[in-house]
Amino acid sequence: LEGNGQFRFTPPTHAMLAFRQALEEHEAEGGVAGRGGRYAANFQVLKDGMKEMGFELLCPEDVQGTVISTFLFPDDANFDFQQFYTELAARGHVIYPGKLTKADCFRLGNIGRVFESDMHNLVSAIRDVLVKMDVSLPVKQIEV
Repeated sequence: LEGNGQFRFTPPTHAMLAFRQALEEHEAEGGVAGRGGRYAANFQVLKDGMKEMGFELLCPEDVQGTVISTFLFPDDANFDFQQFYTELAARGHVIYPGKLTKADCFRLGNIGRVFESDMHNLVSAIRDVLVKMDVSLPVKQIEV
């Protein structure tokens, strides 16, 4: 590109078009402020819904971001992470096991092409799965 404005090999046109589309959508949403506002709204729905079920965020609020949230496992003999994960995935929600800490936890993302309605659906699915697993609500979380 630097010498003659051409790619040395076949250009990655699909990636270039996808990147252009992503930039157009980002601008249409209001740039960083607009997208950040949507992420913050998603986070608030998630945080409030999880709190109603007894979950607290692992990170203190002064360092908690709005793109991914970590929650400790419920301290309940009926809670099984693999079943929790599988049941949520069957309902169209993919979550992350918490591998960044020694504590037993899971992480929930609130970025990408998701909106407040999606976060309400996720919280509802989490509640349904916990009830199906016979986990007592509100949960008591494990100690760190």
